[in-house]
Amino acid sequence: MLMALGAPLITALTGQSPTEFHPEAIDPALGGLPKGPWGGISAEHPLGVEPATGRDVLARVVWGARLSLLISLLATLLATTIGTVLGLVAGFQGGWADMVIGRLMDLLMSFPSLIFMIALMSVAPDGNRELMLVAVLGLFGWPYIGRIVRGQAMALAGREFVEAARVLGATRRAILFREVLPNLTGPILVVATLSIPGYIATEAGLSFLGVGVRPPTPSWGQMIASAVPWYAADPVYFLVPGLFLLVTVLAFNVVGDALGDLR
Repeated sequence: MLMALGAPLITALTGQSPTEFHPEAIDPALGGLPKGPWGGISAEHPLGVEPATGRDVLARVVWGARLSLLISLLATLLATTIGTVLGLVAGFQGGWADMVIGRLMDLLMSFPSLIFMIALMSVAPDGNRELMLVAVLGLFGWPYIGRIVRGQAMALAGREFVEAARVLGATRRAILFREVLPNLTGPILVVATLSIPGYIATEAGLSFLGVGVRPPTPSWGQMIASAVPWYAADPVYFLVPGLFLLVTVLAFNVVGDALGDLR
């Protein structure tokens, strides 16, 4: 996360841009392979360069981290907000509200979400694809949080402190957001933290398939896709974004598990 936040500073210190081509760093006689060992690793390019283009891998990795984390965090925020509000209403209100929201959750959860994401992103305009990714990930992600919040809200609806608030004349909205919601912050935080690595992996998968972020905007999934034809001749270019993706997803899973243990 620090690397993603400091992406402009890192690229300023290295003097490299994620979109700048370096034809002098590749060897046309070898089909565009980087000059030098280990994918062209050198003092100027600490993680080497891309085959065929010569773009700096470090610059693209740090800016790709910024993009992946921004999309996943915003998607988590959107899904958590929608899921929490609708889950609270469904679990606490019951009746027709629970039936309508519950059937909507069932409908969205029954979709093969990845296929629908690919279809939606394939026809989406090339304008602001980052916001489109946030919207699509949040749209298909909120029912999972909503289910958990709904179940917890139903369990809390009959507790003594809720009945006491009713007797004291508190409104339904006040009971929901002042009494019930504070008692759900723990499970919501755990589920939201565990959702982030899933969104990171999904964004990388969509970019890998060519329906996510468009070049030249750097993305880890896009880098892995472009590295596939070169993995035998230049394995470093394939391994670097893959390892960063692996470590990031693993780290968020560990944090989520730790928060769950603390509860």
